[in-house]
Amino acid sequence: MENQEIKPTSNFDRMREQIWGAPGFDHKRATVDWPGSAFIPMGSWIIETLRSDEGNVVFIQYIGADGATRLVLPNKVTDAIYRQRDGLISRSRSRGAKKAIEKRIKRGDKFFEKKPAPSV
Repeated sequence: MENQEIKPTSNFDRMREQIWGAPGFDHKRATVDWPGSAFIPMGSWIIETLRSDEGNVVFIQYIGADGATRLVLPNKVTDAIYRQRDGLISRSRSRGAKKAIEKRIKRGDKFFEKKPAPSV
């Protein structure tokens, strides 16, 4: 029997094979998560990020009671997700800093006063 190369049959597998080994290739080992909440379906989530010179691509697999779903998030989508996350973090930090300043003002801290000039 001849050595025949098995070709991937799904778009998910084709994309993964295409990126694997491309110039600038790097990857993060797949992460498996089993979240459980009212908003997130119970099941297994497998997330793997691959990087090449063209950018990041995230491969997501969900396996639950209703079956399995496989998604490929291209670079533009992952960039949008990162931008939104960074924006939320910046907003959260800004709100926290404002609350901290309000507490210090109520406490009577004097941190905006000029220091007295040194005597000569």
